[in-house]
Amino acid sequence: MSEPLLVVEPRGHATRELVRLKADRLRTESEIRNALQRSERRALWIAPSVAAVRLLLAALVGRPKGDQRLLALEPALEPENCARHNLLHAIFRFVVSADEGIRLLQIEELADVLGSPNREDLFVGGAVVSDDAAAILYRGNLEPLVVPLAWFRARPDGPKPDPTDLAVIDAGQTVRLGEYEAATDAILYEFDDAYRRRAKKRELERDSSFGGALRRLRLEKGLRRTDFHGLTPKEIARIERGEVKKPHPRTVAILAKHLGVPAKQVSTY
Repeated sequence: MSEPLLVVEPRGHATRELVRLKADRLRTESEIRNALQRSERRALWIAPSVAAVRLLLAALVGRPKGDQRLLALEPALEPENCARHNLLHAIFRFVVSADEGIRLLQIEELADVLGSPNREDLFVGGAVVSDDAAAILYRGNLEPLVVPLAWFRARPDGPKPDPTDLAVIDAGQTVRLGEYEAATDAILYEFDDAYRRRAKKRELERDSSFGGALRRLRLEKGLRRTDFHGLTPKEIARIERGEVKKPHPRTVAILAKHLGVPAKQVSTY
């Protein structure tokens, strides 16, 4: 489940592009403090203006650091005010702001990502750290993901990645380096174990083969592969992996008996 989404909007500083977000809108210091208690130390804060950042700091200064994250959409602080800049990083676990060299999505697309139920599977911005030969990509929940620049390999006859021109586009679904593009899901699949497990689960759920239908139905019935008398667990596994494309009618009959459905319906799940 996504963390609470909180937009700091001092009176007179509402952000038109963020109005459609389903979020708590906080306009006073007391509202901010109350929201902090309700969120149980875990939330994603959006400060769309310098005034919003100042109000947020005034309300939260002195609070212990929790799992709070901050997305500042405007230059958060004047260059000479280093103390406030340090306060942001002292209070918030992750601070993502354009004034820190991070290239963010356009505000309209950013609002789409933040309002998505799977925002953690989309990127909102990124930056290249040349000294470390890596790109830092920020997800919709502001978690950073470090990707070596060497991973962005040019395809035959395709454009070469240009690390000096990094941007997140397509509402968070694509990372562009010059004319080179890489899909967000491909990056997450490679570098995030949890995402890879979710993706594999979705692939299994979309599997329209007999083996995929058998696996879905078996799990739905709460059966193990050892529960099919007359068939070995190895046989069940081979069918579910797609190694047996068309099981013998006798095998299907045994499966159907234990699953409690007509034989002709096993492949429809």
